[in-house]
Amino acid sequence: MTRKSIFAVIIILVLLVLLAPLPKLIGERLKGRQVEYKFVDLSMGDIKKTVSSSGPLSPTTKVEVGSQVSGTISKVLVNYNDKVEKNQVLAQIDLSLLAAEVEKAEGQMLKNKAELEDANNELKRNEVLHEKGAIPDSALDTSRIKVQALEAGLRISQGALDFAKHNLDYGTIRSPIAGTVVTKEVEEGQTLAANFMTPRLFEIAEDLSRMEILVAVDESDIGLIHKGQRVRFTVQAYSGKEFDGSVKKIRLQPQKLANVVNYTVEVDTSNPDGLLMPGMTAEVDFIIGERTNILTVPKAALNWQPDADTLKRFAGHLTAEAKARIDSGQTEEANDETGHLWFLNDKRELAVQEVRIRLTDGSKTEVITPGSLRAGSKVISGTVEEYKKAEKSGGKKVIGMPGGGGGPPPPGGGGP
Repeated sequence: MTRKSIFAVIIILVLLVLLAPLPKLIGERLKGRQVEYKFVDLSMGDIKKTVSSSGPLSPTTKVEVGSQVSGTISKVLVNYNDKVEKNQVLAQIDLSLLAAEVEKAEGQMLKNKAELEDANNELKRNEVLHEKGAIPDSALDTSRIKVQALEAGLRISQGALDFAKHNLDYGTIRSPIAGTVVTKEVEEGQTLAANFMTPRLFEIAEDLSRMEILVAVDESDIGLIHKGQRVRFTVQAYSGKEFDGSVKKIRLQPQKLANVVNYTVEVDTSNPDGLLMPGMTAEVDFIIGERTNILTVPKAALNWQPDADTLKRFAGHLTAEAKARIDSGQTEEANDETGHLWFLNDKRELAVQEVRIRLTDGSKTEVITPGSLRAGSKVISGTVEEYKKAEKSGGKKVIGMPGGGGGPPPPGGGGP
């Protein structure tokens, strides 16, 4: 082997020795790269948890007025929105045929009375003749049966006369309640046929200063609804205006709509100004919980956590912190849950604080923190890498993806 070849081999061996640690150094450099975090603020605010649905507005008491007799409408005395009193005349049916029926029934009854009187006189004569033996027993029995039959006929004619008189009264359509005419479905000259079905002529709402909403609530939410619960709702006619109400009743009869079981909830509301009208669609929020001037945080911050290795590193700290909180008497109140908020401390190192969780509306959550976090503190809601991946996938940020170590906060602030 020549001297030049030996020199080349030595150079290659030296390069191999020098470059051998390079892959490891590159891997360690990549592993230790800083992560850019996304931050959100803790802030004071209000939270309202609701169950939302919709339903039509209607009067609390509504009566349909019809006709029990057939005939031609000769007069209509009221119109839409008219105020009416109880027993006030609303419409009049032509009474000529009904009055004729009364006269016919009266004539039949007079005829039956005369026949009965004649039969009674005949019975008295036959009783005298029977005592003298002038007529047989059968003739006397026939006279008595005739009287009984005519008495029954008289009672029938009396019933027919009463029926005809009632029909004559029914020819005058009166309001059964005091209220407001909300529907009118009859005009003068219209013919009514009440033989098979009572025609609806008017609809009267008793008191429009009180209204009700019939709201369909899904079976998954019905357990959150109870009698007396506060309700807020809006209608399209008055954009931005909220109305108040309360739950009056939960109907036990289920309704199945599109394979979903719903229950009808009756909501009572006042309408002193008359702004709400029957038939309006109300967008209803049942108030499940409401708190004001509380410490809140976006829910994304409570959902986020770093990678598994980082969690292991903080596991002992979390356990010790929870134990210290319990030893100091800072136990959770009834129904409180616990969560964790991650942030960067004054040394720009990743830190975590256990908090108590209360009310949430799905986007913001009320938290109670015994540590240094306060209104204005910045907590981590994710990493820039996570947000970029979410944007590329066209969806929302995926919570809980590995985050790595701590890096500096974005411009404008760091940890609390």
